[in-house]
Amino acid sequence: MKTYIDLHIHSTASDGTFSPTEIVNKALKLAEKDSPVVIALTDHDTVAGIDEFQKAAAKHKDRLTAISGLEISTDYHGVEIHVLGYNIDIHNKELLDRLAVCRESRDGRNEKIIQKLQEQGFKISMDEIKPDKPGETIARPHIAKLLMKKKYVSSVQEAFDKYLAEGRCCYVERIMPTPEEAIHLIKNSGGIPVLAHLMLYKKLDSSQKEALVRELKEAGLIGIETYYNTYTPIEQEYVAGLAKQWGLIETGGTDFHGQNKPHISLFTGQGEMEVPQKVLENLKY
Repeated sequence: MKTYIDLHIHSTASDGTFSPTEIVNKALKLAEKDSPVVIALTDHDTVAGIDEFQKAAAKHKDRLTAISGLEISTDYHGVEIHVLGYNIDIHNKELLDRLAVCRESRDGRNEKIIQKLQEQGFKISMDEIKPDKPGETIARPHIAKLLMKKKYVSSVQEAFDKYLAEGRCCYVERIMPTPEEAIHLIKNSGGIPVLAHLMLYKKLDSSQKEALVRELKEAGLIGIETYYNTYTPIEQEYVAGLAKQWGLIETGGTDFHGQNKPHISLFTGQGEMEVPQKVLENLKY
């Protein structure tokens, strides 16, 4: 019987549009009846949704396995690199303290973005952006949705394309930990650090990508995301080759964000993706 697997999912605790409970229910609905389901919640720089996620999953423990995770944004020589963490202790003090600093940095960035938008003539303020729950990460998609709500743009994508993406007039950089620090935080909390979507880092050429993998392996990296919704067969083969070369476990996920990325579905990404069951063999959960 096929196991439905998605190890890269975002909820309303960061920049997704489905609550952790809704993600559990949606995953079960999409999977064939009685088929096993393994999903991981990997919100950006927060574990605020994990308790709800695990409570919702516990009602279906005969069929569904829920992995506690997160995705930490890091700075690698000026390039934003993401490190996934699986099977983490969400009560680890060092991890929680550092994530709080990440959110404070993001909050300061949000205020600067709002200021830049105001200078462009947009009538918006930070007071109009409220988190749904304590510890939720407020990020650029929340600002994009406010712009859409006020009819300045017709979609979240348009807000990014015109104003919020890197290189646009209202983009603001933010302070982030290094990948090595993220790996330490994840391992110190009992988790498994995994390099996310290597092929999305377009600023790095192939030699720089390989240097990144080597450096992070030396820093304690355990895995690499080999299966990802935008990968071509050639890209997937390339990442799998790096995994084999450096003795890294392979993981995979769609990077599901709900309606913020409506072209991406759970389990299948843009329609053709499938995470094979073999990724679970070395992923302790």
